[in-house]
Amino acid sequence: MKRYKPSLPLHPYILLFIAILSVSVSSIMIKSSDTPTAVAGMYRLYLSAIIMLPFVPWKTLRYSKLDSKDWRAVFVAGLLLGLHFLFWMESLVYTSVASSMVILALQPLFVMIGSYYMFRERASVLTVLCLVAALLGSIIIAWGDIGVSRDALIGDGLSLLGTILVSAYMLVGVSIASNAGISQ
Repeated sequence: MKRYKPSLPLHPYILLFIAILSVSVSSIMIKSSDTPTAVAGMYRLYLSAIIMLPFVPWKTLRYSKLDSKDWRAVFVAGLLLGLHFLFWMESLVYTSVASSMVILALQPLFVMIGSYYMFRERASVLTVLCLVAALLGSIIIAWGDIGVSRDALIGDGLSLLGTILVSAYMLVGVSIASNAGISQ
């Protein structure tokens, strides 16, 4: 099997800067928009797909060994990602950007837990301690939202559900890649 090495049209640091900038302003733009969250989520995924299309390593995909079970998993992964955006973007209607983003930052915790149960991967003690600190910080923020309003707690719950869904999306993606022999 011949390995395909993709070439990027821009330097990776420029692409990384664009990605970080895009992710950083997305929640603020969503919060300030009057568009229904389901519509905004659909457009976000649609535009992302169009922007990323030129970067798809078509030659690598041709050599991958995706069977019908893997394609069903790809469909489930897409569904999980879509639901993540739906719930997370809806959380911004109810709670602050800061609360929603701090809860979303718990994604590595859920991926670590899922990786342990799905792939038997172990994390270092330092990693576990850092993620426990992040969890405690999220609990403190959620506790603070109790005094703000019931809506803020609903938003926190929606953000948490979105976080769990995007973590599941990532775990499904890793399992598809490892089954198909695609390097991560």
